[in-house]
Amino acid sequence: MHRIDSSSLAHILASPWQRWHNEGRFWGPGIVIALCAVAPVGMGVWSLFCDPRLAEGVRHGAVVSGWAGLGALVLAAWAILVGDVLRQNRLSLARLVPGHVGRLRAALLAAWAVLVLVATAGPGFALDAPLAWACCVAGGLALLTAALRWPWLWTFGIAAPFVVHRLITRPDADALGAALQANWARESWLLAAVVATAGALVLVVIVRTGEHRHFAARAHGLSARPYDWWLNHVLARGDSTVGTRLLLGLGPATHWAARLRDAFWFFVIGGGLCAVVALLVGSDLGLIIMAWMGFSVVTGVASPALQAVPRLVRTRREQALLALLPGVPRGARLNRWLAWQMSLSLLCAIAGALLLFWGINAVADLIEPGLVDRATGGMGAACAAALPPQLVWQWRAWARMPSSRGLQEALPALAQVGLGAVFLTLHHVVGATYLAMGVALTAASLMYCAWRWWRMGAERSALPVGRLG
Repeated sequence: MHRIDSSSLAHILASPWQRWHNEGRFWGPGIVIALCAVAPVGMGVWSLFCDPRLAEGVRHGAVVSGWAGLGALVLAAWAILVGDVLRQNRLSLARLVPGHVGRLRAALLAAWAVLVLVATAGPGFALDAPLAWACCVAGGLALLTAALRWPWLWTFGIAAPFVVHRLITRPDADALGAALQANWARESWLLAAVVATAGALVLVVIVRTGEHRHFAARAHGLSARPYDWWLNHVLARGDSTVGTRLLLGLGPATHWAARLRDAFWFFVIGGGLCAVVALLVGSDLGLIIMAWMGFSVVTGVASPALQAVPRLVRTRREQALLALLPGVPRGARLNRWLAWQMSLSLLCAIAGALLLFWGINAVADLIEPGLVDRATGGMGAACAAALPPQLVWQWRAWARMPSSRGLQEALPALAQVGLGAVFLTLHHVVGATYLAMGVALTAASLMYCAWRWWRMGAERSALPVGRLG
């Protein structure tokens, strides 16, 4: 039995802050805080200069958005903590370090309990519903933790708003709400105990103990089957090229086989959920869902190919050995080869995403002309135009790439949506077409890639990625 002291828990809870301090990368958390504060601060400033008849409503909006921003910060902080605990939950440490798994679990449980108590003592008592707040916060944090550990759970979140809409628009919605309130009033403590027990169990289960499944997840991840099939095929032939074997050595997270699997499950799960939701909510709302499905395609299909670049840092140890193998190119040849491989995967994903986007929109507009523009306001087309320029992310200074992956993986998706918002604004303000803006920015991106091609000739060899970052 290993004793768990408070200092070890404090070190685990403070590890995200320590990592940012060591890497000098506080700008990432700063961006999150700024995004959460921009609405309440902006509305508060606006209330000082707006029409006096609107000032009270604007101030109320500032207060509401402030509480919403604070809640978003809490969720972001919790997600960062859970992600850091999962990062520390390494196979070697779980197997070899006594008490390591127990300390990680205890740290999560302690932080979870503190947040639940704060919610109960703060807004819970202020709104005269402490037990309800405790249940909501405990259950919500546990669900977020489970979704971070098992990402496929996020797919249920796609259908949740539409299912809730269906429930609250039922003819007997008032009777259903009254029955739920009566059950809560009668069994509130029992329900709270169930939520607390289930939440604690989730926090315990997400930390792996070094068992066989832990090893399999570390070795292969979600891309195991197509990657393993291609790996066995290449090894069985014996006459494969150095480039083919080198790409396999970079790991399943960055291999094109993983992109095929991602695309397959995106369409199967996303399409299946859209079909189920359309049946639940009816044909009119189902068409709107189809229009937004096109938006999801252009923002989601290419994301794994963009995230593959920062994920290269996961296999740096293996890359150090790969770079020593006979026949592996070095210097400029290796830099350009890696950029081409990452770009080819992205270009295939972009082509598939744009074709599907066009097909979905064509079917939706055929059923009801003008539906897509009315439903999405043109945001889907704007993000589609902003997708090809994302090719610039695939041409990095490989040896100096940052080792921190969290924000690095999210930046391309944020850039696409932000650029899409700019395109949407320019379209409505100055009348520029999405095609013209997309072509112009894509041309500029290709010029940047050409410059990077030339610049790579004087840069350090790519492998291991991020060793100088």
